[in-house]
Amino acid sequence: MDNLGDILKETRQRRQLSQLETAENICSQSTLSEIEHNKYIPNTQLLINLCQRLSINFDDLLLAQNFNICKDRYFNQKVRSLYNSRNYQLLKTYLNRPTVIESVQTGKQTQAYYFYLAVCDLHLEHNFDSSKELLKLSLASAGHSRKQTTLTRICNITLAYVYAKQGLRRSANRQIELAQRDLNKITYDENLNIIYFVAALSYLALNKYNQAIEMVEKGINFTRQNNSHFMLLDSIYLMAHITEKIQTKYHKLESIKKYDIFNDFIHERPYAKVN
Repeated sequence: MDNLGDILKETRQRRQLSQLETAENICSQSTLSEIEHNKYIPNTQLLINLCQRLSINFDDLLLAQNFNICKDRYFNQKVRSLYNSRNYQLLKTYLNRPTVIESVQTGKQTQAYYFYLAVCDLHLEHNFDSSKELLKLSLASAGHSRKQTTLTRICNITLAYVYAKQGLRRSANRQIELAQRDLNKITYDENLNIIYFVAALSYLALNKYNQAIEMVEKGINFTRQNNSHFMLLDSIYLMAHITEKIQTKYHKLESIKKYDIFNDFIHERPYAKVN
């Protein structure tokens, strides 16, 4: 999945959209077909429009595999379904039922329980204080093991994002460092692709554009090196979004031209919209 066109096509098919539906009011179907066959590289704005049509939202904290909260298979499947469908209100209600906490038995399950609640608060109310406390409870549930689990790292990086949204630069940087510590030395897990992506979002929230782009670049390289494409389109979309913000703010792209990943995926080419 090294090519942008392949990734767009797979995402479109997963969303069960035709080329015509995807291209409507954005570009011609023939242009989309050329993109999907890697014969045409869209400019930044076209790429952003297509990603929006495909419901790519880089504020969503997606998971390749979800985490179990208890031993009950049906319950975990229900949580997975609600989370993947972004039904955060129903998920929060489901998790807050009095009987749920009684079924949570291990430290790992407790950690997952508080993580899901934190994400719900983050999306539903943008309640950073509540999310922060829930993420701290999740991290505390991991115990004092020196080995960082994937979920621990995801909690670290999500906490970094919360701190960044609150303008707490030092705290955000500390959590980014913790999430990425020895990341290339541990057994690969697709959920680890999230680490660099959310680190980029954190730097973006702090208006640190160069650091944000560097994190996107590292994330894409990390994903490709591990023969995965989970979060790859999201990362390319985020790169395009950061580029657009820089263009708007500085009216030039000199500050990001040194990054090869931009040249690999998003070449600015003349494009005329076809109605």
